[in-house]
Amino acid sequence: MENKIEILDQYDQIFEDAIKNGILSDIKSDKNYVGYFMYMYSNNGIHYFKHKMTRKYGYDIDTILMACKLNY
Repeated sequence: MENKIEILDQYDQIFEDAIKNGILSDIKSDKNYVGYFMYMYSNNGIHYFKHKMTRKYGYDIDTILMACKLNY
């Protein structure tokens, strides 16, 4: 399968879809709060986000929650 990496312009829709699908949250007290993440790119229709503090990437709820963990 060929990778099709794209950087899409519809950021608002990508974030809205991630919230609707339970990947990111619009509640500030949640670890996966949308404001903690940046949209980075899409690969084969999967959207990747980067946590602003940890700099880790995630694309689903499990990897997003892993991206929230600080390593000390």
